[in-house]
Amino acid sequence: MAIQTVPAGGSFLLDETDPQDIYTPEDFTDEQHLLMNTIRDFVTQEVLPQTAAIEAKTPGLMPELLKKAGEIGLLSLEIPEAYGGAEMGIISGMMLMESASLAGGSFLTSIADHVGIGTLPIVYSGSDELRQRYLPQLATGEKLGCYCLTEAQSGSDALAAQTVAELSPDGTHYLLTGTKQYITNAAFSDLFTVFAKVTQVASY
Repeated sequence: MAIQTVPAGGSFLLDETDPQDIYTPEDFTDEQHLLMNTIRDFVTQEVLPQTAAIEAKTPGLMPELLKKAGEIGLLSLEIPEAYGGAEMGIISGMMLMESASLAGGSFLTSIADHVGIGTLPIVYSGSDELRQRYLPQLATGEKLGCYCLTEAQSGSDALAAQTVAELSPDGTHYLLTGTKQYITNAAFSDLFTVFAKVTQVASY
């Protein structure tokens, strides 16, 4: 039996790459080409005309644009069909990020936060109950999400975070103690995925 080795962080910058593992636009399916056109049309028609207003931090504008993206399915690309998503995979997600970047950093950061770290932790690690409860609404933009990691003394160094999730005495829920800051989308999000150290795992 072959032993599978775990790649070291950043090793992809130095390791030889098998040409078969490289994916280019020439490999896109007809469905993916249609998706790319849909995304670019949305960015061109709905987002770019609002660039000045976005940079001026017009209240309500960013969630409005995200909800419009959700209405045409752009927030559901990597969510399984069983939970209301399109289940089109990571390539579709990268298409969304590339096209969103045409509108500038503000919109790109916000939509990436929702569909990425705001949604995928539930896709990858959530229980079936959590997936059923939250993913359908995140897929449509009915609910918007964000991810709370950064603290005053730690950023991307997640293991240095000090926020603690302590099981309640009756074992029914967790009590969060700590402080988070610089949370993208926090001003208008409905769902906050909080990174914390768990002191005791619940039995439910």
